[in-house]
Amino acid sequence: MSFNVYPIQKTDLVCEDYEVKVNGKVAALNSARVSAMPMNRRWPGHQREIEQSELINFLSLATDEPLSFEITPKTPFEEVKIRPKSLNITPEITDDGKIRFTLPRAAYFTVEPYGRNRALHIFADPIAEYDIDINAPDVLYYGAGEHDVGLIELKANQTLFIDEGAVVYARIHAIDADNIKILGRGILDNSRNKEKILFEVNAEGNDSAVSNAKREHTVVLEYCDNVVIDGITIRDSLVYNIRPIGCENLSIKHVKIIGCWRFNSDGIDMHNCVNVHIAKCFIRTFDDSICVKGFDFYNVENQEEAIKNAMYHNGKVHDVFKNVLVEDCVIWNDWGNSLEIGAETKAEEIHTVTFQNCDIIHLTGAALDCFNVDYADVHDIVYRDINIEADEVIPAPVIQQSDGEVYVNPDPNYMPYTVRAKVEFHYEYSGGMTRRGKNRNITFKNIHVYSDKLPRAQFFGYDEDHKTENILVSNLYLNGKPITKLEGENWNIGDFTENIRLEYDPYAQMDKNDVDAKDQLKESAVVRFENPDFKGKRVMFVGNSITLHGIRPQIGWYGEWGMAASAQEKDYVHLLMSDIRKIDSEAAFCTCQVSGWEQNYKEKNDDFTLYESASNFGADIIVLRFIENVKKDDYDSELFLKGFDALVKFLDKEKKAKLIITTAFWHHPGDDDLRMYAKEHNIPCVELGDLGDDDKMKATGLFEHKGVAHHPGDEGMRAIADRVMKALIDSKYL
Repeated sequence: MSFNVYPIQKTDLVCEDYEVKVNGKVAALNSARVSAMPMNRRWPGHQREIEQSELINFLSLATDEPLSFEITPKTPFEEVKIRPKSLNITPEITDDGKIRFTLPRAAYFTVEPYGRNRALHIFADPIAEYDIDINAPDVLYYGAGEHDVGLIELKANQTLFIDEGAVVYARIHAIDADNIKILGRGILDNSRNKEKILFEVNAEGNDSAVSNAKREHTVVLEYCDNVVIDGITIRDSLVYNIRPIGCENLSIKHVKIIGCWRFNSDGIDMHNCVNVHIAKCFIRTFDDSICVKGFDFYNVENQEEAIKNAMYHNGKVHDVFKNVLVEDCVIWNDWGNSLEIGAETKAEEIHTVTFQNCDIIHLTGAALDCFNVDYADVHDIVYRDINIEADEVIPAPVIQQSDGEVYVNPDPNYMPYTVRAKVEFHYEYSGGMTRRGKNRNITFKNIHVYSDKLPRAQFFGYDEDHKTENILVSNLYLNGKPITKLEGENWNIGDFTENIRLEYDPYAQMDKNDVDAKDQLKESAVVRFENPDFKGKRVMFVGNSITLHGIRPQIGWYGEWGMAASAQEKDYVHLLMSDIRKIDSEAAFCTCQVSGWEQNYKEKNDDFTLYESASNFGADIIVLRFIENVKKDDYDSELFLKGFDALVKFLDKEKKAKLIITTAFWHHPGDDDLRMYAKEHNIPCVELGDLGDDDKMKATGLFEHKGVAHHPGDEGMRAIADRVMKALIDSKYL
């Protein structure tokens, strides 16, 4: 177990807002310039005013162990937030103004004692596992120190390695270069990349895009197959940070994008690529964050010729964008849209695109967007398991009209669109082209909004032949509670739309539990005893992984107790037994893990041979807390109840036990059957489903594996134990 703070190189950016200690040691901080307000400008003939930006600190390190942070802001503050919320970190503020907390695992996050401004960004990478020979002839290596390179042109089969402690002032270009890699934990700095003004324009009243300046993106990859970008930090991009065009088999992971304050400094904007995987990145931009686009020619003399040349390159056709997965990213958007299809959509099709498990921690424009301004048939798009954190006062975007104009928030109640899908002509991006596209089969599922304002949705098409249709918004939450109805401006359904639905699936939380029900324990260990010779009450806990799960390193679980309590004594079984022994100090208990029966209840409805020793325990009290591994999609009520009843009778062969039944931790279609069974047999039924709807009750942020983290954490385990204990006392079982 170890951690490593990367060395830094001093630059002319000096920000000293914080002192940070990691495990008691002072850590050196980097600086970057970011946007301070959402004030954009149609190109005025010069770069953005520096007064619209601010300096921030960021810390870069790697770890494979929990870390203790002590952060001292240099100026007074009243409260602090750590984003994303999904990390579930509650900081302590000491009397002398320090912020303390433990980071359980590698993660990218912000510490915000001053609201949206002057945030401390912390990039805690996993430990690097690069197998690179830095002396190999096909490796371009930059070690610790400053390197003023200018332009790096990557060729096929080359690897660019920017090591920790390196700051490389450069932009990168590759064309027709297959099998290339950009790796390392250093910084690719684009601050010395300046625009070239081609001719003067009138700054005021200018409503066109940049046509009088030549500007270069930071990383441009054209028609490159089998590309890996991993680990680097990109700082101060002039335009887009990463721009892949016509690439196939592209992997972008653990990339941190910071320092975007100049005009149009988008994050990752891709054009007609195939097979893209973007994962575990932190992206803060002053324009769109992650975009799936078609080609985007609109400042060319002959658009059709330019598009044809782009789509037909070296004997291959690049007219479709497909097979994209964006997951586990943290997004801070200072201008524009966060996760987007479009706006430019010059492609025959854009399809099979999934954005999942992402946290949008600040936003100014649409969070989840499909903006089709050209002619693509956009279909089979999924946004799922997305958290959106909205500031109490969101600074509304403003287009600056003249030099010297000062930003004033025009609408303190502003709320950007949460979800949006539209087809329209755009005077600029469509470039005068008359072909239009359509949007269909788009799903927004399990979208959590944290705000004091209602989410907003907007959908419209272009005409009868170019509709927005078959759009499903399923399980939209506001501050943890499902929204079953939106109306008016919050549910804006425009013309040329069809089958736009807002639905609530009460069983959606079940889908997030992807911990395999198979082999959670060795067969010899499914029944366990503690102090079976004690003379007091004999208590049996019948359950699944929430009751007991064996070690499973491949999913990051190393306990042998109820998943995902932080220690054995904090799972609900041991918490409950601790409470019971305050009444009956000689109480004994056993656990009977029935996940194997749950998954096979149809085929082996009365096969309980594994639980023979539990049956012989002679329980006085049996807590029946299971059903989550029974598949909900083909749930058979009759077979489940038949098997459930047979299992109860098998475990209580002496017919003396008092029973407690609970509903599922995540709502399940069988909950009503459990309630009915309890009522028919005069058994207390403990409701748990509301706990599974509350992220505070889960181990959110504590485990990288989403299924493990979806299980009850310490607070959830305590709540389960408290509710069962209350039922035991109310029923006079103790």
